[in-house]
Amino acid sequence: MPIFRAPILAFAGFLVFILAEVALLVFVSTQIGWWTLVALMISTVLGAYLLQREWRKAWKHLSESLNTGHLPTGRTADAALVLMGGFMLIMPGFITDIVGLLLLLPFTRPGIRSVLGWWAGRAMSGYTNSPSNPASTDTVIEGEVVTDDDGSPLQGIIIVPDHPHEDEDEDDTDG
Repeated sequence: MPIFRAPILAFAGFLVFILAEVALLVFVSTQIGWWTLVALMISTVLGAYLLQREWRKAWKHLSESLNTGHLPTGRTADAALVLMGGFMLIMPGFITDIVGLLLLLPFTRPGIRSVLGWWAGRAMSGYTNSPSNPASTDTVIEGEVVTDDDGSPLQGIIIVPDHPHEDEDEDDTDG
């Protein structure tokens, strides 16, 4: 897909989302009347409460992980999903409430995180083989792992040989 089409498709998707949200609000309001407003207010208050509670838990786990010196898989993504879910619950609308609730609930977050990871990986796979990506070159740099006396690899040491083309000089003998 050409680059210039992406903003147009994103804008069109946003318009479809807004129209669906308004259509659902109109439908629900014709079915239950003014209780629609009460439902939206309750979802906003619930969203603010859940955002505060889940964000505190996510922040606590994130800061504990950082204090120990490592970051377990999913902690950062969980924090981002909690923020997005809370803000979606605070926004008026039933579709955003459903999506926000799914993002906030601890038992639905791992599934959503894996789906988003799969989608992002698939979306980025088209960029890994592009000429502008330096990691996509076919250059092979030969080398060897230098190990300690106990067999563990040395960290952060680059050993440059004194004569990199020593093998070529041995082949050029006069005999």
